[in-house]
Amino acid sequence: MAKDTGPKARSGMLTFVLLILAVALVLAGIYMIGFTPGETNP
Repeated sequence: MAKDTGPKARSGMLTFVLLILAVALVLAGIYMIGFTPGETNP
């Protein structure tokens, strides 16, 4: 990587990474709250 990426590309990549991280956290939270394994329903 000899060429330095511009600030636009860097911010775009950062936004993409943060978006993926946010989606993963939301899915993990929904899974932990709604679909916890080992739960016994009466």
